[in-house]
Amino acid sequence: MNHKRLMVAGAALAVLATLLFSFAFSSGPYLLLANDETDEVLLRHPVYQGQEFSVSFIHSVNQSPVREIYIIVGGKIVLTAAQFETFGAGMPTELESGQVLVRLPDGDMRIDGFDRSLTELRYMVPHGSDIILNIGERQIPLSSLDAPGQTVRFSVFQRGLWHIF
Repeated sequence: MNHKRLMVAGAALAVLATLLFSFAFSSGPYLLLANDETDEVLLRHPVYQGQEFSVSFIHSVNQSPVREIYIIVGGKIVLTAAQFETFGAGMPTELESGQVLVRLPDGDMRIDGFDRSLTELRYMVPHGSDIILNIGERQIPLSSLDAPGQTVRFSVFQRGLWHIF
């Protein structure tokens, strides 16, 4: 009888250990926003492979709206496109190899085909205007996460038990 209970307990422990190990090392990634200077975590947002997000802001030189479009690929942030209202100072004037300029129905322009892979992305929280993270149905002003003048670092991290401890 004791031998049978020991076998059942051992099997239960093995299943529990396997589940904990799987959770610790294979749960999905998240987009992490942190203060670049202090490393304080400002936001964790679950993401999935191929998920798109964008960052919108008013361009500091030509004062027009810009939206940079990214996707999550292999634990990295990949810039795929940039959308803007008008050409002007500080805006792209020539297309690079593989890029295409598209005129959108609302009159905006978008350059597709950037394909720039980044392990980290940084935006400074501006004074007077804001930078908006658009992810899923959420629109998150960076000013709601950190003070003007601070730099917010975006990166992709794998969730796991080691982050809890």
